Amino acid sequence: MIDGVGGAPFPISAHTFRHSFAIHLLLHGRPLKYVSQLLGHRNVESTEIYTNVLTFDGVHFLDGVDFH
Repeated sequence: MIDGVGGAPFPISAHTFRHSFAIHLLLHGRPLKYVSQLLGHRNVESTEIYTNVLTFDGVHFLDGVDFH
């Protein structure tokens, strides 16, 4: 983990990029099941945490996202 990379107010790790990748896919309309498989999750429930991040950041980002 690297503290404050590029002036970020939080530590950056490989996990940060994993979360970013998953949210990027969801925002661009990839189905939750597809993202779950890419991340190697055993069940979709593990991937649903990313939908919580999206609803926290703003419901308008969910327009056009298919969660099937």
